[in-house]
Amino acid sequence: MVTFIIRNLGTEPLFSFLRDTYSNTFESVWECGNMINAVFIGTELALRTISEQTITVVVQYYIDKNECEISAIAAGGGSGLLRIDWGSQSAAEDTFMKGIVDLAKTHLWDLSRKYPSRKGSACPHCGAFYIYKQEQVQDDGTVSCQNCLKIFSLGIDVKKDSFEQKLV
Repeated sequence: MVTFIIRNLGTEPLFSFLRDTYSNTFESVWECGNMINAVFIGTELALRTISEQTITVVVQYYIDKNECEISAIAAGGGSGLLRIDWGSQSAAEDTFMKGIVDLAKTHLWDLSRKYPSRKGSACPHCGAFYIYKQEQVQDDGTVSCQNCLKIFSLGIDVKKDSFEQKLV
């Protein structure tokens, strides 16, 4: 699963992209109070395994904040000839990520990646991404990169269950 936080966005370009790319099976958009919710489900043939794969995209748009949380979950693609995934799910999520990043750059949206665990981050010095054990994270939210050994801040509140890493 991959999750983004998008701020200062226009929902029409986002929903158009999702309709065009991820709604060949199912689409539902509804407003509930101060929020617009949307679910898009697309299916595709995962060529790596010659099997069907589903990509589900869930959007929660907060109207008053002009901010949304968008998540994509790829499933299937692993029941092909040899019953091996071969990375088809992660490849689908990578394709989704690239599409959202490109859209955010085009429309000048503020984009952050939301990680479910507060322990992972890309090193600003060498770019290596690692998941850190809780005992490796200092009280001030800093860690030593496992690749280059330089110290950097995870940019998180260590008391939270998730964190964001700004992309655009």
